[in-house]
Amino acid sequence: MRVRRFSALRRLALTLSIIALSVVAITCGKDTSSPPPGASQLAFKVDPVNAMAGSAVAPAVVVEARDGNGALVSDFTGDVTIALDANPGGGTLGGTTTVKAAGGVATFASLSIDKKGAGYRLKATSGSLTAAMSATFDISAGPATQLAFTTQPPTSVAGAGLAPAVTVSARDALGNVADVYTGSITVAITNGTGAAGATLSGTKTVAAVAGIATFTTLSIDKVGTGYTLSASGTGLTGVTSATFNITAGPASVLVISVQPTPTVAGQPIAPAIVVTAHDNMGNTATGFVGMVTLGITPGSGSPGATLAGTSSAAAAAGVATFSSVSIAKAGAAYTLTAAATGVPGVTTGAFDITVGPTATLAYVVGPSSTFAGAPIAPAVQVAAQDAAGNTVPTYTGNVTVTLAANPGTATLTGTTTAAAVAGIATFADLSLDKSGTGYTLQAAAAGLTSVTSAAFNNLAANGAQLVFVVEPPATATAGTGITPCVQVAVRDGLGNTATGFNGAVSLAIGANPGSGTLSGTTTVTAVAGVATFCGVSIDRVASGYTLIASASVLPTATSTTFAVAPGAPDHLVFGQQPSAATAGAAIAPSVTVRVMDAVGNLVTGFSGNVAVAIAAGSGTSGASLSGSTTASAVG
Repeated sequence: MRVRRFSALRRLALTLSIIALSVVAITCGKDTSSPPPGASQLAFKVDPVNAMAGSAVAPAVVVEARDGNGALVSDFTGDVTIALDANPGGGTLGGTTTVKAAGGVATFASLSIDKKGAGYRLKATSGSLTAAMSATFDISAGPATQLAFTTQPPTSVAGAGLAPAVTVSARDALGNVADVYTGSITVAITNGTGAAGATLSGTKTVAAVAGIATFTTLSIDKVGTGYTLSASGTGLTGVTSATFNITAGPASVLVISVQPTPTVAGQPIAPAIVVTAHDNMGNTATGFVGMVTLGITPGSGSPGATLAGTSSAAAAAGVATFSSVSIAKAGAAYTLTAAATGVPGVTTGAFDITVGPTATLAYVVGPSSTFAGAPIAPAVQVAAQDAAGNTVPTYTGNVTVTLAANPGTATLTGTTTAAAVAGIATFADLSLDKSGTGYTLQAAAAGLTSVTSAAFNNLAANGAQLVFVVEPPATATAGTGITPCVQVAVRDGLGNTATGFNGAVSLAIGANPGSGTLSGTTTVTAVAGVATFCGVSIDRVASGYTLIASASVLPTATSTTFAVAPGAPDHLVFGQQPSAATAGAAIAPSVTVRVMDAVGNLVTGFSGNVAVAIAAGSGTSGASLSGSTTASAVG
């Protein structure tokens, strides 16, 4: 009892002290809201409970002012302020957060938090009183009202999945993910963004899980910039994504972007052929910079045609341009093939190469070697051609051929002017009368560049006759080889040496006034149609000799006449032998001595002295020969 009385007295004294201090404070102009004696702490009488974001926490949060023993201090009227202590959702505390206590109690009827989160906690403060901490509570999202992209669509490769996956969340009015929402959300390319005609592929409608729809298979097929996606859901406000781009994938195929068109032979194909590398979605593979090569597709167009100009080009941003390629041979249905390493090739559409204007002449069948007098075969043909060498089928003008190189001084006969038919003039009966090596023909036509043929030879025809081309000299020496060497040629009917003849030719004496004999090699093999006789000779002196040449099947030939003169004095012979005579009387008839050459012909031109004497050991010893024993030869 005494203790209680003493405590009461102490409380009374404390109260009086507080009143006195308040008076002093009022007097000094200080705050008079300080808690009355006894209030030392705050305490939550009604803790906040789980609530929906943006909605008032109900029931209302109640905070009491209490003394040290935890008893309500009913006369406390100070301001109590509520603030967030634990803020897991990053929310903002709304409503009236400062309330003046009444009867020691502050009631917060309009508190709300805008962000969902688990484990929120409030803190109550008032002046110097010990602050109070509420129990933890959760804020859940409100009903879904709108959509938001939580993972924006990224820039991606055409045809490849958008990664990371696009996610769209259903949110309440305050932007919290409405995790109880399980409705379907649909995405689409926003009209007017990206590339025209682009298609969004993949699963475009997905049911939300915990308020979030995840789109794992989306892709867009066309390259473009500034794409956006729109998201929609029944009863929800839709949303548009941030912009993103779609880039090209790696090159997977070549495409002819500009096809070749009909072109004049030899002229660059125009417009320029363009080959583009595409990715697997048909977009230009701008990263491709490889070398692209064009070639004529085997079997197309004209056989043997080639592609001229720069037929290989490095792609720039996936595009290779060919501005100088041309084909010289006219033809129909050409196609070109484009190829590049690591990328499947492609073939162009068909196109024609047409003949250009007539510009020049050309031998399509040139003159070939033949026999003199015979038609050149096959027939010579001259074409009117364009600048690229194609025959112009519409040309019908006259073409004339003449001899250019004429080593045999021949005459060109036959029809030498012919009208072209379908662009070609044919000369079927041309011939040359003289053999020779290296003839050429020149073809000319009005307004066109003339042309000279390749060289050809005109051969002699088969042998028809023998001719002495090197006759025996007017006078030959008996027993000595006739010089120069006698030559006999085998000739055709036009007088050309039959150079192809290599048979045997024989030589014999024709007219033989001296009854001579022909010595030496009298049968030889002709070389290139000519038989050469060196070293042949006749042993008997006479005038009017002839030689006869003969060869199998051919008529014989007779040389011009010639004489055979004696050779050099070689030996003496008695013409008139001495006859029996009377001693001392002249021997009669007169003795004659003949001066002879080596083959026994009288050397009629000798005029030297000849002496006679008794042969030693003959007749009577001591006999002497009298008379003129030395005489000058006459004839």
